[in-house]
Amino acid sequence: MIKMARIVFFGWPHILCRFPKVNTYSKHPEDYDLDVRFRQVKGLLEKLNKSSFHIDFLIEGKENIPEGQCLFVGNHASLFDPVAMVMILDRPVGFLCKKEVASMPFASQVAKALDSTFIDRDDLRSEITAIANLEKKMRNDKRLSYVIFPEGTRSKGPDFKLLPFHPGSFKVATRLSLPIVPFSFYLTDRILSQHYHYKRYPVQVTFAKPILPEEYDNLDTRAISEMARERILAAQEKQREKDRGLVMRLNGYSEKKTDKVLHYLPKK
Repeated sequence: MIKMARIVFFGWPHILCRFPKVNTYSKHPEDYDLDVRFRQVKGLLEKLNKSSFHIDFLIEGKENIPEGQCLFVGNHASLFDPVAMVMILDRPVGFLCKKEVASMPFASQVAKALDSTFIDRDDLRSEITAIANLEKKMRNDKRLSYVIFPEGTRSKGPDFKLLPFHPGSFKVATRLSLPIVPFSFYLTDRILSQHYHYKRYPVQVTFAKPILPEEYDNLDTRAISEMARERILAAQEKQREKDRGLVMRLNGYSEKKTDKVLHYLPKK
């Protein structure tokens, strides 16, 4: 509650200024230019970060993102992951979201304004329909890339172990011959968690080497998903090793203080 109160108290001027436009875009996104919608959402989230979230993004591998349309696939540990993705990318992206997001205040409007697609995780037909809808949107606008969290749900603490991937998440890439960009977040869950109260929240983001169409041309989606998962796991190991030092440095904490506030210590 403390964090949400801070977001409301310090962020309301930005929400008041920018959210009405985002809400308008969400009702009829097809009536507004994709770049305009993305910039408005991104601008709102960046203002909220400065006033309320206090995140320092530490990004590696951004040079691995190809130009043009692609499919981003990554780990999912927090509701904040899509928000972080919008803030760090400089191109329009939509998301494959669980259907529950469609009824969440604020999150729903943001997702719809970004051409996101909703899926019922308990309904196979919904998955097929969602992927087909996603594919149609990407065919209609080559500026639009998509972000998918192929675990299908959030991984859980304390270790946030990467869950198995759903191979169906990769079908849109194979159908459209898109580069697949694996990415890893570490640990976005702390931003909204009531167990952490840092001055600054380090969020490591790593974009791994992309999987290009010529690499997966003769592979099925299960093999592609395993390739992406391995690259994300490798990135997570490096991020885990750096986390403690980043928390200490960005917050000016002593060794003793860091031990107290850091619940998930790097593995020895």
